[in-house]
Amino acid sequence: MTQTKSSFTLEFNTPEWVLIRDNSNEMQTMSVTNDAENVVMFLKENALLFKDTILYYIDTTGRVDILEHDGKGNFTGFKSGFENQEEFFKSH
Repeated sequence: MTQTKSSFTLEFNTPEWVLIRDNSNEMQTMSVTNDAENVVMFLKENALLFKDTILYYIDTTGRVDILEHDGKGNFTGFKSGFENQEEFFKSH
């Protein structure tokens, strides 16, 4: 089982999209951004991430971005999302 070096909270999940919140400031851990490979694999191994699931994350500044993945638990890149949480929630 993959262990993450970051700390995050699962805020919401459906088969279509998952939202996690980076807790690195509060927990003094590596950020989700810097631990993206482990975070994606951890979510896949725990049946929270599927091929077409969009993985959103709220970074430590409140910005909501996307961790891209291949559906097999491999992180493939970052994608810009929303300037803030409010904008994100209005879109969903």
